[in-house]
Amino acid sequence: MSRWSVAIVDSGVTDETEARFGASLFAYDYYRRDTDTDGGRATSHGSQVAEAVELTNGNLERLDLQVSSDNERALSSYSVNTALRDVANLADSGWNIGAVNMSFGSTSFFWPSPFRSAISLLHSQDVFSVAAAGNGGTSRFLESPIYPARLSNVISVGSHDGEGNPSYFSRNSSWGVHLLADGEDVTGNGITGTSFAAPQVAATVTTMQALVEGVTGDRLSFSEVIDALQQGGSGPRSAPDPADNRTTYFLHDHNGSVEYALARHVDPNFSGLEYIASYSDLEAAFGRDAAAARSHFINTGAWEGRSVDFDGLEYIASYGDLRAVFGTDRAAAASHFLDAGRGEGRRASFDAEAYMTANPDVAAAFGGDPDRATMHYITTGAAEGRATLSSHAASAALPARSEVGADLARDPSTTGGLSGNQSATGTIGQAGDRDWFAVDLSAGETVVIEAQGVSGGGGTLYDPELYVYDSNGSLVTFDFDSGIGTDAYLAFTATASDTYYVEVDGYGEHTGTYNLSVAAASPRALDGLLAGQDPLDREATTFQEVQVALLADGAPSSDPFGLI
Repeated sequence: MSRWSVAIVDSGVTDETEARFGASLFAYDYYRRDTDTDGGRATSHGSQVAEAVELTNGNLERLDLQVSSDNERALSSYSVNTALRDVANLADSGWNIGAVNMSFGSTSFFWPSPFRSAISLLHSQDVFSVAAAGNGGTSRFLESPIYPARLSNVISVGSHDGEGNPSYFSRNSSWGVHLLADGEDVTGNGITGTSFAAPQVAATVTTMQALVEGVTGDRLSFSEVIDALQQGGSGPRSAPDPADNRTTYFLHDHNGSVEYALARHVDPNFSGLEYIASYSDLEAAFGRDAAAARSHFINTGAWEGRSVDFDGLEYIASYGDLRAVFGTDRAAAASHFLDAGRGEGRRASFDAEAYMTANPDVAAAFGGDPDRATMHYITTGAAEGRATLSSHAASAALPARSEVGADLARDPSTTGGLSGNQSATGTIGQAGDRDWFAVDLSAGETVVIEAQGVSGGGGTLYDPELYVYDSNGSLVTFDFDSGIGTDAYLAFTATASDTYYVEVDGYGEHTGTYNLSVAAASPRALDGLLAGQDPLDREATTFQEVQVALLADGAPSSDPFGLI
């Protein structure tokens, strides 16, 4: 079970704050490239952001990602990019990260360019960024949010005074801000700014995602999150903005949004008996009391990282006698499992994703919905004798296919390929050369992919880069320097049983040989990814690269975190 957390990209959380609220699950200073995010300070902007998260939902954990100097006068967008990429890798490896909070920004459209693609990558993983709208507002005009809050795939948060009156300092363009949260005297007198409004929303987003994913297995989309924050357009509204005495905004209401998400997304799908069937200790505690099970999940289970793992439909689909008796009654299936099935050694072995892969017409008809596909198999597919395993799941692993002679293609026609616990070799012969390897994976399978060049002793390529594409050729994830030295290293979980393509290239104009490996994800392998073998892996490796990255930020803001 993995606990749910908010990623705080900020100026670091101090030891004093951790003593009050518990240690962060993950902490790294990307600005100085070390693991100390305390910096000898009693408090920090990042600590105050962390406290705002804790005050909203104290059940949540935190990822502490420092991207500024300890004195908070300089902030590196290169560090932000590296931090966000690590969040994406952690999410890929199974960490439950509900939202990323960024309480900083700039009025420059170009300033977030180094990390804009990282925000988009996280967005594709349904890990949404929440950002402060900025404190450069006035009581005379409606100013646009700063970047990154102004980006279309970021949740933009302004400030009100705690009683629904828009704060005069908040940048509150009526078209650019999704909602206002309390931004005045948030964690103490004088702790004021949109910086401290945003993390309250990030905590609410994470809370809703934890509850919804724990029941449905899926997260809310970006539009569904906005809908829940605004409670379907019926959420509380602010007083008129002093700039025009007319504009009103949606107000943050943590409990209201959570209740809305429960009613709209959780309760229609939640089965107390399925939840009980997922954990033997719950059966001992609650017997068949579905209402008590729901209460446990909402108040305790979700924050322990529990989810409804038992799927009554897949259990029925796995056995002909159950299909004949129960049809699509998943509650009856859970009761049967608790009363008899577990003792008989039964389990839910039907794989809806594999069924859809083996039957593309079913996937197309039901939009890839696993529950509807499973019901199709129960009511129709089994009688039609349809296949339940895809060719990928059923076929034996082929020998690894390295690059030999002709250059590997950069498309699905490639002759390169490998499976779990295999390795292959290749050569980047010239600048722009990109090699693809086909990898067959099953839905839910997690693998660690590593490209080793000079640093790891895998070849002569100085700086290999890794990209993973799905069967349609769409980019899924990537990594540059998370391995040893400048080697690339990432964990990836397949969302469907299908063929994926791993691309290897050389950074810039680097050429040479490399070794590519795909291994089943083990605790040891994932620990290596999460901890990092060397602090240099998380930052540029030469002074010139560091200098270029910092200069690309432009002149540092005198108030990058919006404390003024």
